[in-house]
Amino acid sequence: MTPVCSVVRREGVAELSVPSRDTRQFGPPMSASLRTLLDHDRARLRALTPLDDETLDRPLSWVHSSDLLDPTPWLEPGNLLLTNGAPFSGTDAADPRAYAERLRDAGVAGLGFATDVIHAEVPPEVVEACAAAGVPLIEVGRRAPFIGIIRFVADLIAADRAARFTWLLDAQRAVARAAVRDDGLREILRTLARLLDTWVALYDGAGARIPLEGIPSAPPVEEQRVAGETRRLLERATAASVQLPAPGGAVLQTIGRSAGLRGVLAVGARAAFDPAEKDLVSTVVALASIALDQQRHVQTSLRTVRSGVLELLVDGHADAAGRLAETVFGALPAEPTTVVALAAGAAEPGLLDELDVIMTDPGRLFFAERGGDVVVLAVEGDDVITSLVARRRLAAGSAIHLEGDDLATTLRRADLAAREAPAGTVRAYADIAGSGLVGALRDRGGDLIAASLLRPLEAVAPGERRRLLDSARAWLDANGAWDPAARGLGIHRHTLKARMAQLEQVLGLDLSTFSARAELWAALQLTG
Repeated sequence: MTPVCSVVRREGVAELSVPSRDTRQFGPPMSASLRTLLDHDRARLRALTPLDDETLDRPLSWVHSSDLLDPTPWLEPGNLLLTNGAPFSGTDAADPRAYAERLRDAGVAGLGFATDVIHAEVPPEVVEACAAAGVPLIEVGRRAPFIGIIRFVADLIAADRAARFTWLLDAQRAVARAAVRDDGLREILRTLARLLDTWVALYDGAGARIPLEGIPSAPPVEEQRVAGETRRLLERATAASVQLPAPGGAVLQTIGRSAGLRGVLAVGARAAFDPAEKDLVSTVVALASIALDQQRHVQTSLRTVRSGVLELLVDGHADAAGRLAETVFGALPAEPTTVVALAAGAAEPGLLDELDVIMTDPGRLFFAERGGDVVVLAVEGDDVITSLVARRRLAAGSAIHLEGDDLATTLRRADLAAREAPAGTVRAYADIAGSGLVGALRDRGGDLIAASLLRPLEAVAPGERRRLLDSARAWLDANGAWDPAARGLGIHRHTLKARMAQLEQVLGLDLSTFSARAELWAALQLTG
């Protein structure tokens, strides 16, 4: 095993020293722990009770030596207590079981028992008591000096703090550099995820998760819990943070002031963050808040420009729109595109902010406000809007826009589909067009109007009413030709004429006109 420390002598006292380590790359710190002590051959330590990985790797907050019968008033959780065994000798010796239980209740990380001083070996009753109480018992053999162990742990703690401080400075520099890049907010969060080797999620002011391409996201099970806690934080309308315990732990921190929360940053935390990591998260939250505020002012201006570009496209000035877009934010999506209308999208809390984050490449996705709606132009096959609509329970319609098509017409088609779309779905205009005019009428209550048109027939006897309707269908199917229709019905053409005349009188229609015939045909289709 490669030693993690070495023994040196200072003023005649054997000590353990900590080697220097490169703190430019952050990794698991060489924390002071029972494992660190036991792994060093020259430390002269030996475990006398079973120790699991959690116990071995528990950080030591300090090492304290005492031979009092009850040293717990001077101990803190995480301390390693060293004793030369005096409490367990003489007529007033401590009860091992009570002693071990007091250490356990005080949160002591372990008991180091020196041998070859008062006791040649650790008394069996002490071993048994520590094992029963769950207190790690370590034998300090060969008269190893306590001061060497204390200094070793102190140096490890100091080195770890220095390493973390150095890492924090480097990490803050990395985050600051990320903040000044073109997509500052996304780069800040990507840097945070890399430095902490974890997932990062950003939620807007309405509690909706903003997709962050290239940044690890929370596993689905954890995301559900994080999303619920995010909504609770936002409902309080107060700047706050919360730590979700493992498994699936996370730290959630609101972004913005209490009077106007901009969202919530969630960071995966497999274990509790140390002070350096907490400071880094706080730095990122502060920078994200500034970035969002700055981004809001910039995006407000850009949204006005985007609306102008869209109006130019609708009015048929595609060249001017393309030049303006290219100058301000980049090329527009190349045709063919999918035009999506998000009904009442402009009033949806946080939607425009989320689209600002999503629109990293205007050549793939462009959006603009138009009236109270939001219009999106996206390359075909890009389903990011579909998932956004489903998550936010929006009503949206889509239409394919081909090269040379009139955008105003395409947009009307998308608007029509949006009005027919259930919440959380994108209704395709092609589906509506595929059902034909009758299908469109049926979807819009045409069957009710048709029933009203045919209602006067309710005054006719059922058998006669059925004959009149059957005759009308046959006559209309024969394009108004009497002989073919009569033959199909098996009646004389004069009988058919008489029936149609009766139907005209009952319904108040002039079936000699095309419009009346079309209206009757549609009514029969819708009620049939």
